[in-house]
Amino acid sequence: MERQDYSFIKKIGELTDDGIIVYDLESKKFIYVNDNFLKIFEIDPTAILNDSKLVMQFILAEDKQYLNSRFEELIATGHVNTTEFRLQFPDKPIKHLVCDVLMLDNGNMITAFVKDISMAKRHEDYLIKYTAQKDTLLDMLTHNLSGPLLLSKEIINFIQKGYSENNMADINKLIAIMQENTQQCIDIVNDFLLEEHMESASTYVKKTRFDVIEKINVTLDKLKVMNKDKKFTLTTSLTNLNITSDAVKFFQIIHNLLSNAIKYTHDGGSININVKEDGPCYIICISDNGIGIPEQIKPLLFNGRVIGKQGTKGEKSSGLGLSMAKKLIDLMDGKIWFESEEGKGTMFCVQLPKE
Repeated sequence: MERQDYSFIKKIGELTDDGIIVYDLESKKFIYVNDNFLKIFEIDPTAILNDSKLVMQFILAEDKQYLNSRFEELIATGHVNTTEFRLQFPDKPIKHLVCDVLMLDNGNMITAFVKDISMAKRHEDYLIKYTAQKDTLLDMLTHNLSGPLLLSKEIINFIQKGYSENNMADINKLIAIMQENTQQCIDIVNDFLLEEHMESASTYVKKTRFDVIEKINVTLDKLKVMNKDKKFTLTTSLTNLNITSDAVKFFQIIHNLLSNAIKYTHDGGSININVKEDGPCYIICISDNGIGIPEQIKPLLFNGRVIGKQGTKGEKSSGLGLSMAKKLIDLMDGKIWFESEEGKGTMFCVQLPKE
């Protein structure tokens, strides 16, 4: 059978910034490779045309199985889109790549369009770290401002009850204003925290490939700094767990559950994060030895209709955090459940798909 003319692909290869190849499945050789592909993989053109396996030498080992599964999908469907994987060169930062692949010439040829998204990934990682720092700062403000403001409110109430002179009418008006302003400060801080989670729960899932263990460690590092009075542990048999999912929503879910564990665990208490694989999914369980959840509010925990219980240091809760977390988990096709005994602690478990 006469082979198709691939000159149009070569023309695209000369114009685009992406890497483009055409691969012959029968001979197991590249019949076309553009300059950008060679730059991305840092391979000599003569060498790659003689030995196609050279493209595999720098692919991270944990990504090779994933690429094999995507190749099987390519053979079955004739195309795969947005396949992410990574390259590791000696003494260089990891390269993050994404490619779209098509079958041509009745399944005899493969053409792939490869894009280097390393800069975008580094920007995403920065945003996640920035968000972690910002949320930690907001948690600190909530803790450090809410306590004194609530105390001031109680003192004002005491003063109001303790004075009855005729000239106290004006003072009482001022005190009332102070009370209102104090409550507004508390509400502003809580609303600011809630607004971001609500906005995220109404947006689409933007999937990228990332390491779950790495993201949890980033989140833990930030929270440990602000909560030195509690013990945090991460237990898992995995050294890494690379998935394709929404990294920002993943962070918000984990941060929300960890913040709750911190809020409802006394000083000196323990918080543990366990990560394990479960076939096409993975499960993260966050457990604490805190005050637990009262029986009467357990059925209402995820629907946003329950008034949040005060934390161990008097922190108020809107009661909407867990409902927001569940919405995020639902968006990502996951599940959440919990076990809790009042006075002994709580464990929340989240199951999410790897892809």
